[in-house]
This record gives sequence, C-alpha cells and structure tokens, in this order.
Amino acid sequence: MTRSARALAILTLSAAGFALAACSSGGSSGPDLAPVAPAEPAVTLQPVAPLPTGPMTAGDITRAFAERKFSFSSAGRKGTITYFKDGTFEYDEAGKGLGTGIWQAANGKLCEARNPTSFLPKGTPSTCNPITSDGTRFTVGAMQLIPI
Repeated sequence: MTRSARALAILTLSAAGFALAACSSGGSSGPDLAPVAPAEPAVTLQPVAPLPTGPMTAGDITRAFAERKFSFSSAGRKGTITYFKDGTFEYDEAGKGLGTGIWQAANGKLCEARNPTSFLPKGTPSTCNPITSDGTRFTVGAMQLIPI
C-alpha cells in the first residue's frame, strides 16, 4: 500500500469513527418531530350483537352486515367474508384464495356480485337471495353466515 493510500485509509476510518461517536453521544438523534398516532385498523369490527330475527328490511340487513366479519359455508364452499359499509366486501375462500365484490341490502334479500379473480375469471353478476336469521346465524339462499 502506498503512503498516500494508507493516509487516505486512516483518514477515512477516523472520520467514520468520529461519526459513530457523535451518533452515540446521547445528544439529539435528529429533529424534534411531533409524535405520530398509531394508524387505525382498516376495519373496526362491531362487537357481536344479537342478530335480527323475523322479516328484515333493507336497513335491518345493512345494520347487521356493515363492518362485520362472518364465516360462511355452503355446498362445497367455506371461508370468511367481511362486509363494509361502503357496499363492498372481501372474502377468503378456503382452497381458492382472496376476492372482493359489492353488496346491497333489499327488503328481505341480500344482493352480491363478485369481482373477477384467478379462480373466478369472469366474476359473478349481481344475484339477490332471500335472507333469514335464527338469531345466531344468517341463511342467505343456500349459504350460512355466522358472525365471528
């Protein structure tokens, strides 16, 4: 190593050591910033309340479903689904994957359309199925929905 290269290496190491010492000296580690509040969760799930029973209006259905997560099952299908108050939903179907769609309540019916996914390439058109509840679960067409 030449004399100038050695001097440059010593100078570089000295500068690095000085920078590290300055960082660990207990002084300010940077500008004073206002504390950041933790982000709110994307979904605020409602506490599981008793489900409505008897004939349900569109408002009853919307209040029972908006911002709520359910397990679902029907012939050959099961998973979880979360309904949002903006009329969208997200689901995770066992053995298939994640998907999204839109939902709307009608008097005595729940209407849903699923967006295209890798396992449902064309999605589904909106279909409305009768909805009933025994107070612990909903039955929408052939599908069972249980709050979780």
